Amino acid sequence: MFASLASYSVDTSEVLSIEKPQPSKVGAANIEYIDSKSLLTSPKGFIGLYKFTLNPYSGCSFGCDYCYARFFAPSIETQNTWGHWVKVKQNAVDLIRRARRAKSAEKRLDVGDTIYISSVTDPYQPIEHKVGLTRRILEELVEVQPRLTIQTRSPIALRDIDLFQKFEYIRINFTITTDSEEVRYRYEPHCPAIEARLKAAKKVAQAGVPIGISISPMLPIKDVEAFGQRIAELNAAEYVTQFFKPTRSRFSAGSPQQFLVKMREDGWTEQKYIEARKSLSHILGSQRPLLEGNEGYAPV
Repeated sequence: MFASLASYSVDTSEVLSIEKPQPSKVGAANIEYIDSKSLLTSPKGFIGLYKFTLNPYSGCSFGCDYCYARFFAPSIETQNTWGHWVKVKQNAVDLIRRARRAKSAEKRLDVGDTIYISSVTDPYQPIEHKVGLTRRILEELVEVQPRLTIQTRSPIALRDIDLFQKFEYIRINFTITTDSEEVRYRYEPHCPAIEARLKAAKKVAQAGVPIGISISPMLPIKDVEAFGQRIAELNAAEYVTQFFKPTRSRFSAGSPQQFLVKMREDGWTEQKYIEARKSLSHILGSQRPLLEGNEGYAPV
């Protein structure tokens, strides 16, 4: 699905079309179209420094084994079927317009407000290629000019370089968890290939748009030296790593128990993470400091 970056070269006139198709299924994920009660929410935790977090979708068809977001799904059933359902917030643009008119300063969206897209979904998961919701949101946000951070692991983001370039303050964070396709397939089989992510990050950076590289969570890395050199060449504005955090309960962010079993089977320990991180930090050097955890997700 993600083998060719060329397949994500989309005519923007198609994206802007009012008569966009509304598929009921994309891959293994069932798609539902909803009118959401809210879009811009006050964040906590690792993105607590932002005024708003914005999630165009509920659910994520990438369905990574380790994803903490599944524990914020509203029921046991939706947690257990994570990756097999996505809800499209079809009224997202209207909610942004309402936020621009809000009387309360706390809820109002103003110039320079910090926004993180997205905390519990990927704004460029496969359904975005069909419905273009994230693009329509960005078109609306260009008029506001917030300080925008976008988190993704998808080369579909290449489609929106023209919009990225219209923001004065923006950073596109690419999640690149490993250098190995074998490892990727074991832990995140429905996600874009590692090479596709690296090439997408490079193209965005070459277009003059600041990028970040999030090795978070770090999966086993086969060749730390080569991987370090590869990401150093991207000249990202920011690099960050993070190890896994076990979940404490059904509704607590963290990685599920079955994923931790896989880690133990593969011999991936915190000590090995520390060693890999130390090597990466040395390769990146003082000009490209390697951040860790929350410090790597500060607003642009």
